[in-house]
Amino acid sequence: MKTYRIAAAQLSEHKPAHPERTAYRSIGIGLDFDVTIQTWPNRASMLKTIDMQLSGADFRRAWRTFVQEGGAA
Repeated sequence: MKTYRIAAAQLSEHKPAHPERTAYRSIGIGLDFDVTIQTWPNRASMLKTIDMQLSGADFRRAWRTFVQEGGAA
């Protein structure tokens, strides 16, 4: 899995190499407005990670997909 950080202001312009299996989340530490972007080996494992986080308490740091289920970004 590839993980990297970008400024939140650049998120709308960012084009990941594999958007169908890439997700992002806020770092959310103090006034740090960066986001972490991660690319999974396949879409199924990314969606499983997102499903597993639904039981967690901190939704501000939840992973969000670049490409929605319907295929639209």
